[in-house]
Amino acid sequence: MLREEQIDIRRRRAAEEELCIQNLGRNRVFSDYQVSNPKTGGQYRVSIRGFDVGDNTCECPDFRTNTLGTCKHIEAVLAALREQLPEQVRRKKAAVTHPEIYLQYGEQLRIGLHLPPRYSDMLRTLNDTFFDLKGLWKGGDHYEQLIEMVERVPEQVTIFSDAMEFMEREIERREMAQREQQLLEGLERGEQPQLLRVPLYPYQLRGAIFAACRGRCILGDDMGLGKTVQTLAAVELLVRERGIERVLVIAPASVKYQWESEILKYTTRPVQVIDGLADERRAQYRQPTFYRLLNYEQVVKDFDELNAWQPDLIVLDEAQRIKNWESKTSRTVKKLRSRYAIVLTGTPLENKLEELYSIVQFVDDRRLGPAFQFLHDHRVLDEEGKLLGYRNLEAIREKLRPIFLRRTRAEVLAQLPARTDKTVYVEMADEQKAVYAEHQSTLVRLLQKKYLTEIDRRRVLACITNLRMLCDSTFLLDKTTNVSPKLDELAELLHELLQQGQASKVVIFTQWEMMQQKAVEVVEKLDLGYAVLHGNIPGQERRELLKRFREDPKCRVFLSTDAGGTGLNLQAADTVINLEVPWNPAVLEQRIARVHRMGQHRPVRVIHLVTRDSIEERVLYVLSRKRALFEELFAGSSDELALEGVGQQVFLDAMRELLPPSEPSADRLVPPGPTGAAETESSLALLGVQFLEALASNARLTTDPATGQPGLWIPLNSPHLVQRGAAALRALAQLLESQPRGG
Repeated sequence: MLREEQIDIRRRRAAEEELCIQNLGRNRVFSDYQVSNPKTGGQYRVSIRGFDVGDNTCECPDFRTNTLGTCKHIEAVLAALREQLPEQVRRKKAAVTHPEIYLQYGEQLRIGLHLPPRYSDMLRTLNDTFFDLKGLWKGGDHYEQLIEMVERVPEQVTIFSDAMEFMEREIERREMAQREQQLLEGLERGEQPQLLRVPLYPYQLRGAIFAACRGRCILGDDMGLGKTVQTLAAVELLVRERGIERVLVIAPASVKYQWESEILKYTTRPVQVIDGLADERRAQYRQPTFYRLLNYEQVVKDFDELNAWQPDLIVLDEAQRIKNWESKTSRTVKKLRSRYAIVLTGTPLENKLEELYSIVQFVDDRRLGPAFQFLHDHRVLDEEGKLLGYRNLEAIREKLRPIFLRRTRAEVLAQLPARTDKTVYVEMADEQKAVYAEHQSTLVRLLQKKYLTEIDRRRVLACITNLRMLCDSTFLLDKTTNVSPKLDELAELLHELLQQGQASKVVIFTQWEMMQQKAVEVVEKLDLGYAVLHGNIPGQERRELLKRFREDPKCRVFLSTDAGGTGLNLQAADTVINLEVPWNPAVLEQRIARVHRMGQHRPVRVIHLVTRDSIEERVLYVLSRKRALFEELFAGSSDELALEGVGQQVFLDAMRELLPPSEPSADRLVPPGPTGAAETESSLALLGVQFLEALASNARLTTDPATGQPGLWIPLNSPHLVQRGAAALRALAQLLESQPRGG
C-alpha cells in the first residue's frame, strides 16, 4: 500500500509540473528521452522499454534510491505516450536486438541480462551460469568471471555504465575487505604502518584502516579523539592501496585553515585553500594540487568547478551541516561525485532521525532505503501525525555497521588526559531580577495558551533568548547598563587561575559577541594578554590568532564565540570557562573538545557559569533530555525510544520545561472557576493583597526635596513597567469618564 501511494505521488507530480520531453532516438516509442524542468533547470535521461512499472530507467537521484522502479520523469514520458498510442501498442515491450547487461534498481541492486531472440551457445552458457530464469543475477560476487566470459562470447554485449560501475565497486569492496583483515591482523602482531609524520594511537590506526578500506564511510568518534589525523592517515593508505591523487575537503569556514595546518604538519602533500572572489577562485582551480580545501558555502557557488576537478575522495568535516536534506547546501553537496568519501561528525544525530538519514545519503544513498520507507518503519506517530518516538533502532544500527565507526571517550579514556567539570553558580543582581521577572511573566502568559500562532512561537523564543542574555549581563539587552555578576565571577576566576599560577592558559566561550566584548574588558583590567575569535574574523587572521595563543607565553586567554567551537585545536590551554551553557549539547561538547582532545597532556578543568534560580538551571536539565535520542540510538541496547522533550513536535512542553516549577502561572494569579461577581471580587481581592505585599517589600519612605512632603518611593527598573502602568491608569480613567454623572 505504501509503495503504491508513493508511485501515485510521482504520477501526480508528473501531471502537475510542466516538464519538457524530447525524444533522443529514432523509435517513436521505445527510445531514450530527455526530460527537462524549465523552473529548476534540471534535466535527466529516461530510457523507455515498456509501460509496466520496472521496465524503464532514469538518471535522476529519486529513481536510483526510491526502489519503486519509476519516478516522475518516467511517468511524464509514459503519460505523454499513452495519449498518442493505441492500447495494443501499450502492451508491447521494446525489442531486444543484441545482448545487454543492465542494473536493476529494485529493493536490492541486481545485475540483469537482456537476451535477443537468437544467441550463441557460449552466451547461453554465460546466461545459465550467472542469471536466473528472469534474467537476474543469481547471487555471489563472481563479477570478474562474468566480465571475462563476456569478452569471450562471439556477440557484442553492451554493458551499461551504471552496471559496470556497480560491478567494479563490488569487486573493489571484496578486495579491500580482505586487505582490511590483513592490516588488522598486522596490528595484532604489533605491526604499525608509518602513515604520518607522527605515530598514531592504536585506536586511531584502526579508524584509519576502517575509513580507507570501507571506501565510503562515516567516522563518528567523540569530539577530540583525532578524526582529522585519522582521516589524513586513511588518505595515505588510499594512496598506497588505490592510487588516489585528488582529495577535496569541505569544512566550516572557521576550520578551513586549521585543516591546512594539520596537513602541512602531518603530511608532505601539497595543499590549496580556496578563497577570495569568483575570479580568484577560478584561477585557483586551474592550479594542480593534492588537497583542495573549501567551506560549505563555496560548494554552491563553485559546484561545476569542483565536479570538473573529479576528486577521488571527498571529506566532509562537521557533516551535520548537511543534516537538513531540504537545504540548498545539502542538496548541492550530495550532487558532488567521487569514488571514495569520508564523513566526519561527532554529532551525526542532534534532534531528529531525519538528520542521520540526510548525512548517510551522502555516503550511500541506498543504505537506509527510500526516505518514505525509512520514516514509516522507524517513526512512531499518534493519530494526528504527532511524533511520539522512534522504533526498530537495532535495524538501523545493523544497516549502519558496515559504514559507521564511532568510539566514545570512555572507550579510549586510558589514552586521554583527565577532565574535571565544575558548575559555579552566581546570584542574580537586583537590577537583573526586575527585568528578568518582566520577560518571564510574558513567557508564562504565552505558554498558558493551548495553541500558539507563528508570532507567538517567535515571541516565546525571543523571551527565552532575552532571559538567557539577562543571565549574562543587562548590557546584552539595553546596551547601556552592564550589571553582570558573571563578569565579576570571571574576574575572580582569572585572578585565581592565572595570576596565582593554577592554570597555564584559559579558553573562554560565550554565545554572544557582545558578552565577549565585556569579557575582554575584564581581561584587560587584569592586564592579561589575550586573543579574540568570532564569526567576523577572516580565515587568514585566525591562523595568526591560534599561533599567537599557542606560542606566545604572554597570551594567556583565548576568547571565542561558537565560531571557534568547531575544528580548532586549543590544547595550549588547560582550562575552559563557559560563560553560559549552550542550548545545543553538541555545541557544549565542541567547546570543551577544543582543549580536551588528543595531544593534551595535562588535566583539563571545565567551569560552567550558571545563574542560580534562572532559566540556565533549567537548560541544564533540558540538555540531558536532548541527549537521549543520540545516546539511545548509538550507544543503547533498547529497541524503543520515547521522544518526549525532543524536537519541534513537543514545542510547548519543551518550552514549559524551561520554567522553574515554582513559577506562578496565570491560573495562580487569577483563581480558576466561574466568573461571577463573587469570584471576580475574590480575584481582585487576591491581587490587591499581592500588590500590598509587594509594596511593603519594595517601597521605601522618602521626602520630596522640593516640598519637604513625605512619600513612598517605588523602584521601577524597566521603562516597560512604567508604560504598562500608565496604560492601565489611562484605561481606568476612561472607564470612570464613561460612567453617567451622579451614577
